[in-house]
Amino acid sequence: MRTLKLSLVIVFCLAALTPAISTRVAALTATLAQSNSSVKSGKAKDTAQSKQAQPVDASQYVGSESCAECHGAEATHYALTAHAKTKLMNAGANAHGCEACHGPARGHLDFYLKIQKLNEAGKEAEATELMNDAVKAEAAKMRSFPSLSSAEVSATCLKCHEGSQGRNDERFNFRRSEHFRHGVSCIDCHSSHSPKRTEFLLKDSQPGMCYQCHAEQKATFAKPFHHKVPEGGMKCSDCHNQHGGFLTKSLRNSINGDIACVRCHADKQGPFVFEHAPIKTEGCQTCHTPHGSTNPKLLTRNLVKFLCIECHSNTPGIPGDGGGIGVPTPSFHNINDPRYSNCTLCHIEIHGSNKDRFFR
Repeated sequence: MRTLKLSLVIVFCLAALTPAISTRVAALTATLAQSNSSVKSGKAKDTAQSKQAQPVDASQYVGSESCAECHGAEATHYALTAHAKTKLMNAGANAHGCEACHGPARGHLDFYLKIQKLNEAGKEAEATELMNDAVKAEAAKMRSFPSLSSAEVSATCLKCHEGSQGRNDERFNFRRSEHFRHGVSCIDCHSSHSPKRTEFLLKDSQPGMCYQCHAEQKATFAKPFHHKVPEGGMKCSDCHNQHGGFLTKSLRNSINGDIACVRCHADKQGPFVFEHAPIKTEGCQTCHTPHGSTNPKLLTRNLVKFLCIECHSNTPGIPGDGGGIGVPTPSFHNINDPRYSNCTLCHIEIHGSNKDRFFR
């Protein structure tokens, strides 16, 4: 009996103490977690601030004029490009000229000046020995773009061109673009030193440069009916953002967010009282091929009636008005009858109508 009473007293005491202990432990745990978080955030903040506050060692930069003494051809071409304008800006030594892209040149210049002085002093053997010193030669190398990966090349260019310089909104999405994902870098299309077109430093004009990879589209534009890209009436980049977009095929949005086609074909945009559903839900490519076709108006089918009955057929199971793929054609529409062989003879406003639900 005494043992039972003692056991009950111990149980009641533990029950009374447990909430207090649990609360205390929880409070200590929370305090410790907060302290650790503060320490970590402080360290991260200090690291970020130290990186931002780390001054550029101006003594390691020699200026583009020194580079031009040996690399005259590159300097001549460079002076004609938009990059040369960076010398007029109030920027640090690491943000303009050759060294903005190729890195500080002090070690590179000192290495080759020493070799030059040894040769001038008649010490050809020492000069050759220094030239063949792989360790010192490697340390004196500048950043050479052909030896970099496509991702490293693009990262170098995006240091300026993804920020506040120029048409930056064009390149916000480049790192998730199809070009980047397939190993296409900036220098595959652009040349900093000797571009064929000084505008945007392009290696070639459109569409010729695009055709180098997109040969299928080149063949499509050779078809009888096509957008006037080969003739120079428009460019690939008018519809596609070559630096990456959020739509499929890197298509550009129009100003109001609609598909790229309505930037030129504004009369098809609407809004209409009676909308043709495929235009809003599937887009223009439901009926048209965007680059070129053997059919008039870039249609995907050679006859309009075959295009329309893909949705508007009397196929069993398709609901009538109010849902389904499309409203079935009336029973008196016999497409074998020449009177009904061309749907657009009656339904003339097939992109949308403000007066008739059947687009007449």
